[in-house]
Amino acid sequence: MSTNLGVDLLTGQPRPPRSMRPFRRSLWILVGGLVASCAALVAVNLLSGPRLTAVDVDTTAVVSAANARLVLATNRQLVEVTPEQISIEPAATFQVTTSANSFVISFPQPLAYNTDYSVSVRGVTGTAVDRNSIITAEFSTSEPSLYYLSRAAPSTDAGARAADRILRTTTGSADTAVAFTTPNIQQFVPIGSELAVATVTSVQGSSELTNALYRVDADGTAEALNLPGVGLVHDLQAAPGQSLLGFRFTSAADAAGPHYENVLFVLDLRTNAATAVQDLAGNPLSVTIWGFMAGRADIVARQYDSTLLLINPLDQSGGNPLENEPEFDPPVPLGQFANLTAFAPDGVRIAVSDRDGQYVLDLSQGTESPIVPQSVAGTTQYTAELRFLAGGDGYVQRVAEFNAATGSVRQYLSLVQGGEARTVYAPVSADETIVGFELSPNDQFLAVQIVPNRDTELFDGYPVNAQATEATTLFVNVATGDVRRSVLGFDATWQ
Repeated sequence: MSTNLGVDLLTGQPRPPRSMRPFRRSLWILVGGLVASCAALVAVNLLSGPRLTAVDVDTTAVVSAANARLVLATNRQLVEVTPEQISIEPAATFQVTTSANSFVISFPQPLAYNTDYSVSVRGVTGTAVDRNSIITAEFSTSEPSLYYLSRAAPSTDAGARAADRILRTTTGSADTAVAFTTPNIQQFVPIGSELAVATVTSVQGSSELTNALYRVDADGTAEALNLPGVGLVHDLQAAPGQSLLGFRFTSAADAAGPHYENVLFVLDLRTNAATAVQDLAGNPLSVTIWGFMAGRADIVARQYDSTLLLINPLDQSGGNPLENEPEFDPPVPLGQFANLTAFAPDGVRIAVSDRDGQYVLDLSQGTESPIVPQSVAGTTQYTAELRFLAGGDGYVQRVAEFNAATGSVRQYLSLVQGGEARTVYAPVSADETIVGFELSPNDQFLAVQIVPNRDTELFDGYPVNAQATEATTLFVNVATGDVRRSVLGFDATWQ
């Protein structure tokens, strides 16, 4: 009996070539392994809770603006996460919302500078499988630079002054770099990573002093900007993100061309052209005080007759600003007030005052709310300058209390929040004077400008923005009142 070895004896089918059998055996082993692995992964997913797949946070935004966000993404559609499930160290005020496979933690109050934060979320559960997990994340915040002006020793001749310096530093470090240096710096303002700088110059053949205006890039290179004529610049300000500068301008007495007296101008950095803001009658607007709304191009300015105007300085023609005649919306009157004292970081509120008191105007709602002064028995209190907090409805206010019995005046800075007031800074001696102050973008520090001894102070002789030669800036922790550091200079401004 013969046997055909090329045929399967059970099925009668031809056998595969001998060389194919190990390959098929390996293939089935591989397929079986993959199936087992997939089954194991499915089992793990079914038996475990959601896992973190991505963390998104802007470490600059969380220290510079309210309501910045931390986004935590997972691999599952999520059941709503509640605030009770979340722990943040160091402690921070927050809100949470859940969307699909992510949850978003927002911070109504900007976070602290140079701080390591850890976030732990307990009981995170997917919608499809009733399994929970703990999700953790960490991030570190940064600190923006700040600038201040340090002037050289005064001289009777503006042309002979030594170079003044605009210095860049932070509250958390003594390291200081020179951002720009030139003689006779009157004022500056940051515009993103650049600076706008006004300097004092002498009019040829005259003893009169005027200004020049420059745009200084991050490398310290200066480019001249066009002014409306020969004269002095006051209240130089910038609208971040809008490519706009603004200032009050007063012409020199013998200047040629149109003569301006405290006229508000807006300079478009794209075209290097300065345009006079118009009043209700279409004439150049003379103002006593003005400012850009935070984060916007809109302006609020006070006329000589105490009328506040809301102004949109942007060209409404819709054409090329280099080719078209600009068109502007007419100003909107807001009422009459003796002073305009502050602009809120939210871009919709301002603080104003009249003889009856101080008020907060909400321009988005058209409402007016009184600022109730904190009374001190036996004194008459005067309050004017204030700075709004970036987070919440509080503010820091400079207070002067006059004691009629002793004839003394006590100055201090007060944090008013939630209907309560707390002294943040008070002079260390009776001779010290608080000149002004600024609040850091995250509400963590005050830059307090002081004159250490008012009885011996000397001024530097600048025609605009004159300062005491010993003008000093203290950086004060708002939460503790501790002085972090001090510098010899003034006009401290965060980038």
